[in-house]
Amino acid sequence: MISVVHIGLPLAPPWVPAEECEKIASRLRGLRQKMEGAGYRYEVMHASPEGGLAELRRRLQSEPCDAVLIGGGVVADEKLAVFKQQIIEVTKDEAPGAKVLEFDHAVDVQTLLELAFSI
Repeated sequence: MISVVHIGLPLAPPWVPAEECEKIASRLRGLRQKMEGAGYRYEVMHASPEGGLAELRRRLQSEPCDAVLIGGGVVADEKLAVFKQQIIEVTKDEAPGAKVLEFDHAVDVQTLLELAFSI
């Protein structure tokens, strides 16, 4: 079973309206269910530049992981380029064999994973 850690921004940033946060949370729950139904071990985590990546680091140290998927909110925002690079570096340090994937909404997550793992 392929293990994926999806890392994205916190669900309730102050610049996003509450109703939009609820939609995002619902989409992430649905995505997790879909991916688990497709046979993936799929975990969604949240982090921010202000909060750091200690939780991601601990997660990658504690359990094997085949891929870290950087969420669209991080990938799409040029102001978060340094944060995205930090995620990549933590992944390389703690799970050197894991693929780092960037979700840019061009293809759905399942297709992205199928392409990355030649499924």
